[in-house]
Amino acid sequence: MKEIYAIFGGNFDPIHYGHIFSAEKLAKEISIKKIILLPNQNPPHRSQTKTDIKHKLKMIEYAIKDNNLFEISLLETTKKKIFYTIDTLKTIRFKIGFLKPLCFIIGEDNLNNLNLWKNWKKILLYAHLLILPRITIKKYNDELEKWIISHTIKDKNCLYQKPFGFIFFSSIPIIQISSTEIRRNFMQGKSSSKLLPTEIEKYILSKKLY
Repeated sequence: MKEIYAIFGGNFDPIHYGHIFSAEKLAKEISIKKIILLPNQNPPHRSQTKTDIKHKLKMIEYAIKDNNLFEISLLETTKKKIFYTIDTLKTIRFKIGFLKPLCFIIGEDNLNNLNLWKNWKKILLYAHLLILPRITIKKYNDELEKWIISHTIKDKNCLYQKPFGFIFFSSIPIIQISSTEIRRNFMQGKSSSKLLPTEIEKYILSKKLY
């Protein structure tokens, strides 16, 4: 069986147990041996982060310390540049070739507005989409909904049979933690010790990030 190359992109401001535990459960569900964390400094569909990328990278290092499942990619960490998923996936695909299965992990909330992404239909020309469950009301527009239905598979084994082109909805439990909630906790002087590793909490406090 071919090894799946999985990319987990995000703002990670900060990275927390929701990110890590969801990725670990997904890796077990689909037998992923390696997940590449792809922090995005300037996501095009969100307000630009105020947290410097060097701090986000340090927090990610703390989060994945001694965890061989994860690696970090610096592809989208250049300051003053907008990064688009389609361009990053194209870069990765040409690097690894067109035979190896490549998956891009996103939350179902992001799938809801995928039609706003640059060249969104072409994403499946370079990778599969792995969808993490979220508590959200599906508000797909008609075009997006038809596209999702036409590419969704139920059998995870299909992800190994083609290098790209499918959408797979994970059935792992929903983990209700958000970076927004954590930032708000710090701004209000509340503890987030149950939401992220102790080393990250200490780092945030020492650098006064939020």
